[in-house]
Amino acid sequence: MDNIYLKKSRKLADKGQTQGKLPNSLRLRELRILGHPESPIKAIRAKCIDCCGGSLSEARKCVVIRCALWPMRQGVNPFYGKGGQR
Repeated sequence: MDNIYLKKSRKLADKGQTQGKLPNSLRLRELRILGHPESPIKAIRAKCIDCCGGSLSEARKCVVIRCALWPMRQGVNPFYGKGGQR
């Protein structure tokens, strides 16, 4: 197997298909080398940019308001610190 971050599934139903290793089984250094964001909000921002073809401005202008990631597309959690505000 070429990729050290993949393994064969041990579940019989998967019939030996490949799956990604669990992230918490990797060293932090390995995750950083792979370029993964270190916070969920940064991961959401990266996914939104990916969804918009790599365009930061398109992610900012996104109109897919029903997307679960839409409120956090700018890399900020708008719900943080707002408690009971309406």
